[in-house]
Amino acid sequence: MEAKSKFLRKAALFFVFIFFVSIVTPVAFARGSIYINSYGAGVTAGNNGSITVSFNITGRGIMDEIGATRILLYENGSLIRTYLNTNTSGMMGYNKSLHASSVTYTGVAGRAYFASVSFKCGKDGGWDTRSLTTNTVTAR
Repeated sequence: MEAKSKFLRKAALFFVFIFFVSIVTPVAFARGSIYINSYGAGVTAGNNGSITVSFNITGRGIMDEIGATRILLYENGSLIRTYLNTNTSGMMGYNKSLHASSVTYTGVAGRAYFASVSFKCGKDGGWDTRSLTTNTVTAR
């Protein structure tokens, strides 16, 4: 009888543990956005060392502000240029659901470039942000 009691106690603890894990786990990983639907960015290499960082962001409906707040450009792994929406025209859009733009930098042929783009999308005083690192290209 005592062995059966131990087994039942252990089984009960196991099921209580499973119950709590199944409740907590989905909440911990749920990180959706009520503002941002999708976003993306990439770097392309043009002629004569031209490097273009392009980005796009789609909101969930018409947003008060939508776009990129900051673009960090790296050359061979070192930060070489910072673009901010406060001093770079076209990085943010207003009263729209989609915004796409780009910035161009004259690089040095043979060097590798990538960017880190920070996005923001907001409406009625609330907002959300996301960041991503682009692909790496070699200037030509």
